[in-house]
Amino acid sequence: MHLRDEARKTERRTPITPNDAARLIAAGQTLDVETSSKRIFADAAYAQAGCQLLPAGSWTGAERDTLIVGLKELPPDPPALTNAMVHFAHIYKDQFGWQDEMRRFRRGGGTLYDIEFLADSHGRRKAAFGYWAGWMGAALAIWRHLARDQGQQGPTAGLSSFDGREAVKAEIAALAARARKLPRCIVIGAKGRSGRGAVDALAIAGCQVTQWDKEETVELDRKALLGHDLLVNCVLMTGPGLRLIGPGDLASPDMKIKTISDVSCDPLSDYNPLPVYGAPTGWQKPFIVIGTNADREAIELTAIDNLPSLIPRESSEDFSAQFLPCLLRFDQGEEWQAAKHVFEEKMALVP
Repeated sequence: MHLRDEARKTERRTPITPNDAARLIAAGQTLDVETSSKRIFADAAYAQAGCQLLPAGSWTGAERDTLIVGLKELPPDPPALTNAMVHFAHIYKDQFGWQDEMRRFRRGGGTLYDIEFLADSHGRRKAAFGYWAGWMGAALAIWRHLARDQGQQGPTAGLSSFDGREAVKAEIAALAARARKLPRCIVIGAKGRSGRGAVDALAIAGCQVTQWDKEETVELDRKALLGHDLLVNCVLMTGPGLRLIGPGDLASPDMKIKTISDVSCDPLSDYNPLPVYGAPTGWQKPFIVIGTNADREAIELTAIDNLPSLIPRESSEDFSAQFLPCLLRFDQGEEWQAAKHVFEEKMALVP
């Protein structure tokens, strides 16, 4: 196995911590680790765990039978991918450029095991960052909402990763203690990993939280939805059908929402339940204004697609603990077979 350095400059997470790297090696696996100036864990910790350190980017020259392990999307080169690769590719929902990415695997004969589709026979994902994505997305939303009400910038001035969640909790708790009124919040997809994280983050401020899941969105009460002050979307869409807020809803007389956090963050997909923005927001500008509500207040939206990287140590430790049993079963476990099946189905659709 080969743990690559992430191409994205803001990505400090890792799917394998040094402690779990040592467990892999103790179980008879080999693990080469690329050096990284970004990763939350030091290179020396991997060397101490028994890993061989290699230069960043050396995965492109790995032996064909080596599993390349990462988290986020690949750089554009090389044009042909020869290895089995495991990461979040975000290309299976008709996102822009998905066919081009699949063609790289076709050219090289490699296989993509998308982490999002490493699932058991019931479709339950084996390893996910969902809780921390929901927690951080909701935390940013309530932090900005309370700061804005008090004439402060909050997280809009730009973000960098935090040493841990306590720093974020302290910001929220201080603002909540001074708030004249706490917002009415709603979390969509509240029963999932992300939803539970979002509810826990909003609890820091002591907010009243409406929790909706599949049952409440079959026949959506749009007036009730729009009557909240803050919305967190944690719905994992696998097909069309759900629209929470569209452009026409922004001008509705029922629209009271002024802060939205789209944790699911899939604006480039036709399945997007929040078609009110066109691209993810980023660390330098985490919030954008998408319109005004019925009270003529600006509606601000955040949609960061690597939220857990803002708290990289805790989110990496959680994910790695879930992911380790999967790696020990590569490539015979049911989750690997499920991910390979999806890959083959999607490949068949590429002309």
